Formats: sequence, structure tokens, C-alpha cells
Amino acid sequence: MKLNKKGITSVELLVCFIIIATIVVSMYNLILNYRNREQIEEVNNEVVSFANNLQEVIQSDFVMGHLVNVSNVSNDGYSATFTFDSYTTTLKIDPDRGVISYGRSGEVIDYEIPGIVDLMLSPDSKITYIPAANGYVKIDIILTHPNFSDETYSFMINCPVNYIY
Repeated sequence: MKLNKKGITSVELLVCFIIIATIVVSMYNLILNYRNREQIEEVNNEVVSFANNLQEVIQSDFVMGHLVNVSNVSNDGYSATFTFDSYTTTLKIDPDRGVISYGRSGEVIDYEIPGIVDLMLSPDSKITYIPAANGYVKIDIILTHPNFSDETYSFMINCPVNYIY
């Protein structure tokens, strides 16, 4: 039996390169898709964390402080003053700057939306006060980003005014 001692042919070498290139391209697309999903999850997690933090601060005041009155609600619904049993707070929504300010006089804290590209505080965010015998306040905060399923993430804070506990 006679052995071929010429080595690898150029056709065999070309086929090997094509196979390796196909594997590399498919792996690159897989890694790119994984990275995109990871970035979307990071955006969602950061926004949810921001929303939870802000809701906790405002709702704990509303529940623990016993909300007695809502006043100075602006026509555009971007600001209001809340009176509790022993103190007063203000809430201001500034979609242009992407800041929500909340706190007692002299202790107002600016909660800036996370610094994520294309994340914005929607101008549809608003504070609504429904006065009645059993009035309530409704705060809608809406964030927009192209990665959200319907491009918006919104959260609401609702609280009765002057409820008896």
C-alpha cells in the first residue's frame, strides 16, 4: 500500500476555514444577542430599583404621617403640597430635568432618574387630587425607554386623604 505524503490540499484547507468561520460567526451572534438581553435586564433592574425606592419614601410618609390635606396642586399636575398631622411635604415632578423632588421644607431630596441612555421622565406623569368626603391623591410617574415592552414603565401611588385609622 502506498501512502500519500503530499500533506493537506488547498481545497481541504479552504473547507476547514469555511467551517471555522461559520462557527465563529454563529458564536458571535449568540454572544451579541446574550449581551443585548443582559443590557435590557440591567435597564429594567435599575428602573425598578429607582421606582421601589421612591415609592417606599413617599408611601411611608403617606401611611405613617397620616395624610390630612393636599393643596397647591399645579395646573399641569407636576407639583403639590401634602399636609400631615405634624408636618408638610412637597412633591415636584420635572420631566425636563428628569428629577422628582420630595421632602419636608428644607429637607427636599432630588431623585434623579437613573442615568441610562434614552431613559426619560414622561410629561404624562402627574399628581391628581380628587377632593370629596373620602378624597384621595393619585400620583402617576411614567418613565419611557425603547427597551420597555410598550416603551413605558409606570408606577402609581394612591392614598386616601384624611382617612381614619
